[in-house]
Amino acid sequence: MNLCTITLAMLATTTALTNAGGLSIYDNRADFNINTGPQTIEDFEAEQLAQIAMPSVFSSGLGANLFNGSVTSYIEAGDPDGYGFQNTTAGGRKYLRFGHNIPGAAGETGSYSVDFTFGQAVQAFGFDISGFQPQDGADGFNLTLFSNGQIVEDLFVPATQNGFDVEFFGFVADASFDTARVNIPVLNTNSTADYVAFDEVTWSTVPTPASASLLALGGLIATRRKR
Repeated sequence: MNLCTITLAMLATTTALTNAGGLSIYDNRADFNINTGPQTIEDFEAEQLAQIAMPSVFSSGLGANLFNGSVTSYIEAGDPDGYGFQNTTAGGRKYLRFGHNIPGAAGETGSYSVDFTFGQAVQAFGFDISGFQPQDGADGFNLTLFSNGQIVEDLFVPATQNGFDVEFFGFVADASFDTARVNIPVLNTNSTADYVAFDEVTWSTVPTPASASLLALGGLIATRRKR
């Protein structure tokens, strides 16, 4: 089933699936925004350009940590290595990057996970990602949502682009969570890691009422029922 078919097939059942308990996934920020309440956004513009240690907490209160993997992390601007990294903040230039080829050294290898923590219970989470090359790995990424250390949702999210281009992914859950883990996989543990950049990381404590959700189904790419 291709992406368009998934979208159309869900139009008649989205409300029932979402109200029954589960997770809705969006590939369009405008539609994600309509289906969430007041948002907090980390755009990394207040951070210094530098390699950063993990875990880190940014000016918005967003926390980030690396779970598994051996990649390095940076606040960066521009695209110094030509990997397609992009800032997506209007008038901005910075983003959070994972992975770097150090001159004279081997590239960083293996799958890795980025944990985003919100310091409170939330029900919606989204981000822009660039430099992602899903065709070199598993054609997508794994997402796990946690509440107080317990798994709320765990699923594979297919990529919507072939690589390098900026992609948006947004998630609205029925259950609250306080941590979102994004796993960037490669097929071989000895393969070069898939270096990516995140920007405009967004979260919201309360989704909009179901009646408002009916106004914005165009960007919905999937819904998932809890089992």
